[in-house]
Amino acid sequence: MAFEVGPLIIENPARLLWLLLLIPLILFYLIKPKPKVKEIPSLMFFMRASGRSRLLSFFRMFVHDFLMLVQLLIILLLAFAPSQPAAEVQHDITGSTTVIVIDTSASMHTKEGGSTRMELAIDAAKGALSTHNTIILAEERPRIAISDANNRDTVGVLNFLKPSDAGSKIGDAIVLAGEVLRETEGRVVVISDFINTGGVEPEIARAVLKSRGKVVDFVNVGSDGKSNVGFVDLHVDEEVTTAYVKNFNDEETTVTLHVGEQEKQLTLAAKGVEPYVFQTLPEVAKLEILEDDDFPADNTLHTSAPARQPVKILLITNSPSAFLQNALQAASNIELTVTQPPIIERGDFDIYIIHDVTKEDVLPGTYDEILKEVRRGKAAIVAAQQNSLDIDYRGLVPFGLTGAEQNGFITIENPTRFTRNIEFGKLPTYFTTNLQPGVVPVATAGNGSAVIAAAATENGGKLIWYGIQEKGSDFKFSPYYPIFWYELVKYVTNQKDITGMNFRTGSTLLLDAPAAVKTPSGTMETNRVIIDRAGLYTLPDRVIAANLLNEHESDINPRESLGVSPEDLQLKAVREMRRVPWEYWLIVLALIVLFVELFYIKFRGDI
Repeated sequence: MAFEVGPLIIENPARLLWLLLLIPLILFYLIKPKPKVKEIPSLMFFMRASGRSRLLSFFRMFVHDFLMLVQLLIILLLAFAPSQPAAEVQHDITGSTTVIVIDTSASMHTKEGGSTRMELAIDAAKGALSTHNTIILAEERPRIAISDANNRDTVGVLNFLKPSDAGSKIGDAIVLAGEVLRETEGRVVVISDFINTGGVEPEIARAVLKSRGKVVDFVNVGSDGKSNVGFVDLHVDEEVTTAYVKNFNDEETTVTLHVGEQEKQLTLAAKGVEPYVFQTLPEVAKLEILEDDDFPADNTLHTSAPARQPVKILLITNSPSAFLQNALQAASNIELTVTQPPIIERGDFDIYIIHDVTKEDVLPGTYDEILKEVRRGKAAIVAAQQNSLDIDYRGLVPFGLTGAEQNGFITIENPTRFTRNIEFGKLPTYFTTNLQPGVVPVATAGNGSAVIAAAATENGGKLIWYGIQEKGSDFKFSPYYPIFWYELVKYVTNQKDITGMNFRTGSTLLLDAPAAVKTPSGTMETNRVIIDRAGLYTLPDRVIAANLLNEHESDINPRESLGVSPEDLQLKAVREMRRVPWEYWLIVLALIVLFVELFYIKFRGDI
C-alpha cells in the first residue's frame, strides 16, 4: 500500500528493502586490516617528513571517502527506484495546442451591428491562438483549413475565410477536432452561432471530447431579434416554376418579388410560407426579394432551364394514332407533322417516327433517305407493328428481328431518363431480337429480347427501336405514356434534363471526365464539383443554378443559447493534479553518477 511523505509518494514501500544493500558497502569501508609496525634503519631518513606524510594520509583518506560517497549514492538511487516513488504536481491540460472550429455556414452572413457573424468569429479566433494552431471549418463537410501552424500563418488563413452558402455540421467538426488532438494535450475552441443543420449535436460532441479529457470552449457570435424573409424551397419544371417564401418574423410582412420584367407584392403571415408561381424562363433567370433584412443570403434565387428550341417531328404512318399524336403534342415546343406514305413530307426535321405503316405504300429509298438524315445527326424512332418481320427497314433497326413471342414482362436493363419511374405493363406480343455490337438494350422481355433499344451514329444521330405494339397493349392508356414520349423526344434531341440544372447548395456533382468549370468562386479544372456557393456554375454542356434553400440556416435567431459571447471569452489554463513517477529519472541519475565515478577513477590513473 502506498504512503506519502510530504509531497513524495511511495507506490511500493516493500521494495525499500533494497536499501539494505547499503550495509555491505559501509562495512566494506569500515573494516580495514590492522597495520604492523616495523623499524627500517635505512628509511629513518624519511621520518623528518612525518608531518607531510600525515597530511598526505589525510588527503588519501578523503579521496577514499569521496568514492565511498559516490558509490553510496549510486546504490541509494538504484535501490530507491523499485519502490516507484512519485510526486503530485499541478499540470495545465490545455497545453500549447489549440484547435479552433469556426462556423463558415450560410447563417454566418447574418448582420450583427456593423459587422457580420463571420467577421466577429474571425476576430474571436485571432484572440484564441496559441503556439500550435489548427483551423477546422464547420461546413456541410467539415474540413481542416490549416494544421499545426504558428500564429502568423494561422492569421493569414483566417483573413481569407468567407462564409459559404450551405449548411453546417458543427458537431461533426467538433468530433474531427477531437481526432486531430487524439493523444495531444490541447484546447478546442468552437466559434459559431450554433445553428446546426445536420450531423451530431454540438453539445453531444462536446460531452464526448470532455470524456476524453479535452477542454472545449463554446463562443457564440449570434444574437436573437433578427429580421428575415427568404426563399426556402424551389420546384422547377419545363413549364412552371414555384418558389416558396417564408416569413421568419413574429409579425405579418409584405415583400416585393422581382423576376424578369415582373414584380409582385406578397403578404406573409407571421412564421408563414407562401408560394410564388411563374412561367419557367429559358436559360438562366434571377428571382429577388427587393426588401433588405438581416440575412441577404436567401433573398435571391437563380434558375436554369434549357433554351426553348422548337423540335420538328415527322410522323410517318398510314394509320394515325390519336394516342401518339396527343402525347407528342402535349409539349408546347414540339412541331408535329403527320405524313402518309407513299407521300413523304420534305423538310428539315429533327426526329422521324415510323409508326404503323403499310409496307406496300412505302416507296423504295424512303428508309435510305431517313438513314442519311440520321447519319447527319437527326434521330429516327421505329415503332413495332404486326408485320415488322416482313419489313426491311434498311438499317433503321440496327439489329435483326428473329421471331415473335407471346406474353412478356418488361425489365429495365439500362435505366435512362425516358424509362425512369415508368411502368410499361404486360406485353401481349413482342419480337425476339439478335442484338449487334453498339446497340444498347434499354428494356428487355423474355430471354433478353430488346423491347426498347438505342444506338448512335458517328455524327451524333440516334436510332431507337420501340418494340411495344400499340394494338393489344394497354400502355397507351397509362398516364406514363405521354411522359415516356416527352422524355424520349428530349433524349434524342440532346435536351438537358431540367432537374439536372438546379441544385441546392451542399450538393456534389460528379462529371464523367475533368472539365473547366466556372463557379461563383472562380474557374477550376475538375471532375468533382462541390456546390457550396449560391449562383451559377458553367459546365461545358450546361449551366447549373445553385441556391441555399435551407430553412434551418435561414432561421437566423438561435433556438438556444450556447457558449459565451466573444467579449466574455477568457481562455484560462485548466489545471489538474497529476502523479509524476520518479523511478526512470532515478535510474538515469544513477547511470550519470556511475559515469562520473568512472571518469574520476580514469583521471586519477587507477585504470
